[in-house]
Amino acid sequence: MKKILLTLAIAFAFAACKSTKEAAKTTPVTAKIDCTSSTLTYTSDIKAIIETNCSQCHNGNYEAGYNFLTLESVKKAASNGELLRSIKHEKGIDAMPANADKLDDATIRKIECWINNGMN
Repeated sequence: MKKILLTLAIAFAFAACKSTKEAAKTTPVTAKIDCTSSTLTYTSDIKAIIETNCSQCHNGNYEAGYNFLTLESVKKAASNGELLRSIKHEKGIDAMPANADKLDDATIRKIECWINNGMN
């Protein structure tokens, strides 16, 4: 009887652990970025994100629309709302990055703050 109880306890512990890990994967993490600060800049905060996640397709290839190798093009997509809507995977616009997972909430929030603070 002790063996059965021990086996059940171990099985329950593993199931609880797996459940917690699965919840952690699907529970969004609240991005803690102070948007009231204007310290976010394209060069120091946004450029690396764009280069890593966008410039493989948006590199002057007109089939991809924008050329994100230039700040002006990034600002154009940001100004008309397409950049933010696409990285948030909103309806009515192609989800970006194409053929990749959605950017994490903190990265999206950083881009949104940069846009809202004047895109410096």
